Amino acid sequence: MRIRNRMINLAIVLLLIAAAGSGCRKILDIKATNLVNESNAWSSLNDARSALLGTYGLLRTALAENEAYWLYGELRGGVFAAMNRPDLQAVIDGNLKQSYSLLNEVSNWRKFYAVINAANLFIERSGEILKRDPQYTKLNNSVDIAQMKALIGITYFYMVRIWGDVPLVTQSYDGTFPKIPRSQGRAVLKYAEEQLKAAAPVLPYVYGDVLASYFPGQYYGGDRSKWAGSLVTRNAAYAYMAHIAAWDNRYLDASVYVDFVISNAALSGINASTVYDLTRSDGFFLNQNTNQVFSLGFSAADGESTPTGHLENLTLANPIIPRANPLVYVPDTRIVSVFNEPGDQRFYLDSAGVAHSAYFSESSSNLTIFSKIKVIGTGGTQQNTAGQNTNVITVYSSPVVFTRLEELKLLKAEALTVLGQPGDALDVLNEIRFNRGLALLNTTDNLLEQVFHERQRELMGEAWAWYDLVRYKQIKNNDAAFNAMRQKGGIYWPVSQDVIDRNSSVEQTPYWK
Repeated sequence: MRIRNRMINLAIVLLLIAAAGSGCRKILDIKATNLVNESNAWSSLNDARSALLGTYGLLRTALAENEAYWLYGELRGGVFAAMNRPDLQAVIDGNLKQSYSLLNEVSNWRKFYAVINAANLFIERSGEILKRDPQYTKLNNSVDIAQMKALIGITYFYMVRIWGDVPLVTQSYDGTFPKIPRSQGRAVLKYAEEQLKAAAPVLPYVYGDVLASYFPGQYYGGDRSKWAGSLVTRNAAYAYMAHIAAWDNRYLDASVYVDFVISNAALSGINASTVYDLTRSDGFFLNQNTNQVFSLGFSAADGESTPTGHLENLTLANPIIPRANPLVYVPDTRIVSVFNEPGDQRFYLDSAGVAHSAYFSESSSNLTIFSKIKVIGTGGTQQNTAGQNTNVITVYSSPVVFTRLEELKLLKAEALTVLGQPGDALDVLNEIRFNRGLALLNTTDNLLEQVFHERQRELMGEAWAWYDLVRYKQIKNNDAAFNAMRQKGGIYWPVSQDVIDRNSSVEQTPYWK
C-alpha cells in the first residue's frame, strides 16, 4: 500500500479544499470530486489550521514515501548492503539511472513542489481569514506565515541537496505549472536561507505554552505536548540555516547558527539523548518530541502508523518483525570497522570477541539486524517473534527526524575544525565521545577524520551518511575521481524523465545524461 493512501488524513484533505483552484488540481494531479468551490475557502480559523497542517503533511509525504528520506541520505553512504533488492543496491552503488520504478519515483521532485505551492498559497491567501473570522488574530497569522516561509526554505534545502540545481518557484500558480528552467543550487540555497531568516524572529521557541513570554496560550486547541517537535520553531529554523551554510561551505555562518541553537536549546525543551533513549522502542523515536528539534510524525494515537515510509521497513527482520531477512543490512565487517573502539555503548567487541550492542540485534538468519530504530505500532519491541507469517502487516510510527542536539554539536565540531580552531573542536567532540563511553582524545591529529567518524557512528540510520560524505570530500579536496563526479553533478540524483517530459525547460544533470 502506498504511504500516501494511508497518511492523507483530514488535515490534508482540508488543505486541498482550501487550495481548490484549478491550478492546484493540475499541479498535484488531483481530481475535483472532493473539492469545494474556492469561494468557500480561506474563511475561518479551521481553514487556516487545515491548510497549515496539510502543508506539513505534504512535506512528510515527499520525504517518507518509498522511504525516500533514507534512500537520499543513508543508503548511498556505502555502509549498508541490500538483500535481494537490486533497486536498493543500485542506490547504494550510485547507479541511479537504472530502470527501476523505485528510482524513477524517487527521482521525481513533483511532491516537493506540492509543498512549495501549498506554502506559497497560504502566504498569499491566509490574510483573507483575518477579515472573516475574528478568532484568527494578526499574530496567529504572522506565526503561521512564518512557518510557511520556513517550510519553503526547508523544502528547497532538501531539494538542493538531492538534485543540485532546481527550478525556483516563488509564488503559487493557478493553472498548468510553469515551464521554469533550473536555477543554480547556490542561488536556491540563498533564497531558502532568506526565507528561514525572515521567519525565525517571528517563530516561537515553543507552541501551546500558556506561560510562554512570546505567543502564549494554546495553539489551535493544542498544548505544548501536542505540538512538541512537530512544528518549525525558532531553534529549528536556525538548525536548518546551519546546515544550509555548511552545505554551501560557509562554516563561520554554520558555527554562528549552531551556537544559537545550542545556547537557546532549553527554551524549546531540547536535551541530549542517551544511547538508551535512542535505541529503546518507546524512547527518542517514539512519536514526536522536543529533543527531535523538528520532525514529521506518524502518530499511532491518531491512527497514522504505516507499513512503509520508515527506516524499519528496510532494516528489520525476525525476531523483531515477521520477516525472514531485512531489505538492507550492515555487513559484520563494516560494523566492526565503524565501531572500532572498546567501551562504545552503541557497539563494541570485547577482548574475548563478545559483541556488546545497542544498535544491532541478532536475527534468525545469518545477518545482523540494524535495530537502533524499531518503533513498531505503539512502541512495542516485538511482533509475532516466533513466526514467518507473511500475512501479518507490521506498522511503524517513528517520525522522520531532521536533527537532534548531538548532531548539531558534531556539526559545530566540524565547523570549528574547518575554521582552524582545533582545540575548541576537540572539546566538543570529546563531550560526545564521553557520553558514548569512549576514551577522550588528547590530540588534534586527524581531527576532521575523527569528527566525521563520530558522525558515522552516532548518526547511523538517521539519513546523514551521504551528505556527510559529500561535505567531507569537499573539505579534504584530495579525491580526483570524486571531484570530477561532483563537478558534473554526480553527487546529486538524476531528474526523473517524467519531469523532463512535462517541462521542456528542464535539462538533465550532465553527469546523468
